[in-house]
Order: sequence, then C-alpha cells, then structure tokens
Amino acid sequence: MSKTQDDSHGAQRLTHDDVTRLVGDLDDSVIAAILATGANYTEIEQALKWIDAGLEEPRLNAQGLTPIAELVCDILLSTTEFSSEDPLHPN
Repeated sequence: MSKTQDDSHGAQRLTHDDVTRLVGDLDDSVIAAILATGANYTEIEQALKWIDAGLEEPRLNAQGLTPIAELVCDILLSTTEFSSEDPLHPN
C-alpha cells in the first residue's frame, strides 16, 4: 500500500487509492470524507464488516466499533452503493 508516514504518531495515513481499494470506486467526496476521519485500514475493514453483516447475522454493537469506524459506517451508509436500498444489501 502506498501510505505516507505520520512521524508525530508513528501511524501511517491511507491515501485516496488505498481507501478506493478497500471500499470500491466511490465518489471522490465520499473517499475524501473517509480520509478526513483519519481512519486506518483496520477501522475501514471493521466498518465494512459491520455493514456487510446481514440482519440475521450478529453485528457488532455500538461499543464494538471504534468511534472512527462508526463514522466510516455512517459515511458509507449514506451512499447508494452501501445503503439498505441497494439490491446487494436488501432490508
């Protein structure tokens, strides 16, 4: 992955391309919103797992998601690609 080093915290920041690889080809404003959360790879994956869990499958409760992963969930669920009206994610 092509990440830049954030020396102040020793953490790596994801790039636009990194986020696109994780969530798919979404509008640039959505990718920018995810990047603005400061989410890392694990937090985006956690958000995706929560979204992909069907209603029949147990989901992580709110305490199971980090605050940043919860923000990423909210951002993704606001898109038509991840909304509950999407045929791939039926109600």
